[in-house]
Amino acid sequence: MQLWFTALSVRLAKNMKDRRGSGTLIFSLLFLIPFMTFSMFLVESRLLYTVKNAADDAVTAAALAALKSTNPVDVAYGEYLLDTDAARGTFYEYLRKNMKLDVGMNPIPGSFAAGPVYVDEFIVYNPGSYPTFCPRGTYIQNTAIHVVVRFKTRRPALKGLFGEYVDIVIHRDVDNFYNLQEE
Repeated sequence: MQLWFTALSVRLAKNMKDRRGSGTLIFSLLFLIPFMTFSMFLVESRLLYTVKNAADDAVTAAALAALKSTNPVDVAYGEYLLDTDAARGTFYEYLRKNMKLDVGMNPIPGSFAAGPVYVDEFIVYNPGSYPTFCPRGTYIQNTAIHVVVRFKTRRPALKGLFGEYVDIVIHRDVDNFYNLQEE
């Protein structure tokens, strides 16, 4: 590989001395720089999409655990009351485990969050409070948990172009009939 690069640099130097090929060289650089930037953008967007999916899975699993924090016999018979404090405690416990956070919701080594994780909205919908719409517009018709989680993650590439961090917001409404779908 090094031999190939050396031969290429010698040829470029020779062509630049007699000014032959300098137009080709400038044209190739003008093409190569945007092409490489666009390629890095594509790779970075897929990596950030993967991070968002992992965070979405962590939030969904924590919400499902909180939803199941009630008596399982009541769950089997349909409508049931979910204790808001118990559901909130269970949600935070599993969210910290799933996203590798400490008690203060700050990341520990191995977490994909680059700063504190904030739970902006946590609402439990019990019988009598539905059918309704959550604050973000999703129709609620069963005992459900509405949660919005926000955090920052590090940008893997193109830091100088777009900043070092990316804000990620996860909104989920989870009930017993939850199915995974993109919003």
